[in-house]
Amino acid sequence: MLLRIISTILLSLSSQWVASATNGEECANCRACKEIKVSGSLGWYPLLMEHKQSGRIEGVAIELMQMIGKELNTPVKFVKYPWKRMFQHLELGTIDIVLGVYKTKKRALIYNYSSAFLVNEARVFTRADKVFEFTHLKDLIGLKGDIPLGGSFGDHFDNFAKKHLQISELKAPSAIIRRLILGRSDFFVSDYHDAIQVINQELIASSEKIVALPLVIARNSVYFAMSKRSSCAALASTIFSTLQRLIDKDTVRIIIERQNSMGLKKSMWSE
Repeated sequence: MLLRIISTILLSLSSQWVASATNGEECANCRACKEIKVSGSLGWYPLLMEHKQSGRIEGVAIELMQMIGKELNTPVKFVKYPWKRMFQHLELGTIDIVLGVYKTKKRALIYNYSSAFLVNEARVFTRADKVFEFTHLKDLIGLKGDIPLGGSFGDHFDNFAKKHLQISELKAPSAIIRRLILGRSDFFVSDYHDAIQVINQELIASSEKIVALPLVIARNSVYFAMSKRSSCAALASTIFSTLQRLIDKDTVRIIIERQNSMGLKKSMWSE
């Protein structure tokens, strides 16, 4: 009889422990996503720009995310990180979303992706007095080129560059332009609209001194990438579906047109 009573007590305690553990696992992911931590590449027009005087973050990507946060009744916090470190934090889940990233096979294995909300053209830029024939990527072999630090321009270009090209990565867009103007590089690769924006703001450069070669090396779709380890991971489908509704309403074009009409692109730039 005593053994039966002890056995019953142990079984009851065991059931309570299992139930508690199960509830703990369920709540681990939903343990209050109290805020959505986001990051991205500042100075990438028209996605993310930091106001020189106020430090305020503006641009298409952050506005879209703030609209999503408002609909979910969840605050959005922008955290500044260098490009490569940002992806380390994203993989660990210490930030939830990177606002503006290209999709590669490697990244697709690690992060969850939204629908594309923008398409960028990647182009090769060179000095107007040093224009060279460029019809294939092989025409860049033997030349010195620069790209933004941690920059990716699609699997095709990235793989070719790694095997065949002399490419340096630089953090500051202005440094990339100065190296080209001073003859320390032969070309640089960048998103077209982003590069034109920087070129027009550099005192030693202008669109007359630096030109984009006609060949488009990649048309890259821009996405939100969400950490699979995020404490907000349970909201991924809701966040992405809300973004898709904003895209369907032509919100991206509306934001860009408003920025241009306000002269935002002239007042923004962050190294």
